[in-house]
Amino acid sequence: MITWKITQNLTDALDPEWDELVKLSLGERVHEGRRRGFILSRSALLECLVNNGDSPTINQLRIKDYSFLENYPRLTLSLSHTDGCGAAVVGQRNIFRSLGIDIERQNRDVKDSVIERIAHPMDESLRNIELWCLKEAVYKALMNSNLFSSSVEFSSIQIKDKYWLHPPSQLSGEWTLHSIDSFILAIASLKNEKLSPQDPVP
Repeated sequence: MITWKITQNLTDALDPEWDELVKLSLGERVHEGRRRGFILSRSALLECLVNNGDSPTINQLRIKDYSFLENYPRLTLSLSHTDGCGAAVVGQRNIFRSLGIDIERQNRDVKDSVIERIAHPMDESLRNIELWCLKEAVYKALMNSNLFSSSVEFSSIQIKDKYWLHPPSQLSGEWTLHSIDSFILAIASLKNEKLSPQDPVP
């Protein structure tokens, strides 16, 4: 089962525990916009954990390698944030090898020239912002799998109807797309059963 949440409002942004977590993760000097995005995405993560029946504290939200929650090793996760909103998705590691999430504003201008660089000839016909969001989410799912020693090219990812393919690694998974107020959210998953017995992809 996958749990995802988005957060737009922070009721406890001044809690000193947030400052401690920000310093541990990002260092002493952090731009306010980056700090807010960091807290928004982790606030969404906090909601996911509560929804799953856990009772986490802020200082238990330490993440390693983008997808490993030190205090909840049974889970895999992905985070995203954009101006004014944070998002998180979590799933059980015994079911999912990895997850990816991306959130953007609906009115973000993704130029055709960008799409030309990231598109695959077999992609579904989607709005530019939808394709961008999905490619980002799938990219995160692939990179969070720890099967790759170098970055995956967006153009090597195929976005099909409700599923995605990465022919170079023969990996595939599912995706969902959600419109929420002025935001668009993409989630991609890679289940453990989809893995073929092979060495990490070079």
